[in-house]
Amino acid sequence: MSSSVAAVGVLVPMWIVAEFPNGVSVSVTLLLVGILGWMIHVARQLATVADLKGIRTRGFLRVRRMAWEEIQEIHAAPNPGAITQDNAPSTIAYAYGKGGRRRLLPYVDDLHVDVVREVRVLNEIWQELRGEDWTADENAAIDIARDQVRRKALAWGVGCSMFSFLPLTGLALLPVFFEFPGWTEPVMNPFVILGGGWVAVFGITAALVHRGNRPAG
Repeated sequence: MSSSVAAVGVLVPMWIVAEFPNGVSVSVTLLLVGILGWMIHVARQLATVADLKGIRTRGFLRVRRMAWEEIQEIHAAPNPGAITQDNAPSTIAYAYGKGGRRRLLPYVDDLHVDVVREVRVLNEIWQELRGEDWTADENAAIDIARDQVRRKALAWGVGCSMFSFLPLTGLALLPVFFEFPGWTEPVMNPFVILGGGWVAVFGITAALVHRGNRPAG
């Protein structure tokens, strides 16, 4: 849905507002329609399959397999994309392999399945099939913890910066209604308030969340 809206947002100005040659407009339209059609087709092929050997994930570009014995962790997590997409799942699932490498499990989310139940079942299967001599990779565990903290900090930073848009807009409009001393002009510039404020909210929030959740070691 969001891809379709983005495509329309590009094509409408091209055909109605801007004065592009017909050849360029037609070429760009065919290209965008082709890309959109490919994405819709491939999205229907995405899948997560578990068998006796491991987990196989079919992504947009390739099929990948993770053997049970190399998996270090399987868990559900909040989806950062849900902040900006109304139709996106709020909870998605990941499997972590050797070296803390993270892999998304397509369709194991709260839009398509009972994600808590599915993750619990996958963990039970993993614990049964990973082998009796399986041991956790300590370095991978540290990398996984750090990755989770980084992503949590990023999600909080993006979320708070988006919610700060209206307050920052109100602050940027203050010079229109009130007169401020001349020395405040560089700071009260609307572009400085909106651009710098967004970056500041994102950076400060992400830094505080990262610092408060940083794993030891």
